[in-house]
Amino acid sequence: MLLPAEGLTVLALRNIARYGSLVPTFNKILAPTDFSEDSKLALTYAVTLAQKFSSEIIVVHVDQPLAPVMVSELNPGFDVSTMNRIAEEGRLLALKELDGTTARLRESGVKARQLMRVGAPFLEIIHAAQSEGTDLIVMGTHGRSGLAHVLMGSVAERVVNKAPCPVLTVRHPDRKFKHPLDK
Repeated sequence: MLLPAEGLTVLALRNIARYGSLVPTFNKILAPTDFSEDSKLALTYAVTLAQKFSSEIIVVHVDQPLAPVMVSELNPGFDVSTMNRIAEEGRLLALKELDGTTARLRESGVKARQLMRVGAPFLEIIHAAQSEGTDLIVMGTHGRSGLAHVLMGSVAERVVNKAPCPVLTVRHPDRKFKHPLDK
């Protein structure tokens, strides 16, 4: 529905009320990463936007806690302390990678900082966007389909549906859409 005097749709007016203006300004951009090629490509988009808008990039990595494993008689050496050690080693490697990513952004002149979270990725990304007051989330998609999508779900899809701000999803050009019914 158009409002005759302003020529704006009701939807546009709602967006102004929600986001503050029709012209986007991105002061803080959240860039979730799992260090995959998909998230690295999305980060290049975030960098381009940050340079155009003089934005800060907040790079966030979410470490998923390991599921509890029952200690069996077949593998008595694989106990809870071993699982905790493996998880901690993984977190340290992720933190090192996160440090390197953030340092490279700063060296290129982009204002950047990092967050490390532990939990369900889509929830932690949404919580980070809320707590940091981000204006945009830029994230890659893995392009899973079929059974993999059903079993593992899509972090990007969940973030798009629940995020408190706009989300730009970036699909890697090597990941072509394949309809589930295609042979």
